[in-house]
Amino acid sequence: MDIGSLLNQAGGAEVIARELGVDPSTVENGAAALVPHVVNGVQTQSLPETADAQAADPERGLGGMLGGLLSGGGGGGVLGSLVGAGVGNQILGQIFGSKETSRDVAAQASQQSGIDASVLKKLLPIVAGAVAMHYM
Repeated sequence: MDIGSLLNQAGGAEVIARELGVDPSTVENGAAALVPHVVNGVQTQSLPETADAQAADPERGLGGMLGGLLSGGGGGGVLGSLVGAGVGNQILGQIFGSKETSRDVAAQASQQSGIDASVLKKLLPIVAGAVAMHYM
């Protein structure tokens, strides 16, 4: 998975960097450290069950959230939907199941990359949304 293309789905490294108050290389390196964890979380999801549940209720689950995201359901476009308490955190909940797991992922990625965990916690919903969009 190409990190540059993935970040472009969420607005681009420079835009994300401005939003988070860091430089673009920090965003790129942080995303590179987070992506394997997020991809693993998405892949370990019970995707066929999720698809069946979505067929019964299209607003439910990851697909429903992404549908709202892609149709501009959040203010500020895709990036605005993914930052703060937006769709990005809902996506994280679907992927990891708890805030504790998301914090653990940020801590592990911090150890791997040397980037402060607080920055990675802010970047994680953006990366999760971009990875989820890649799989949908």
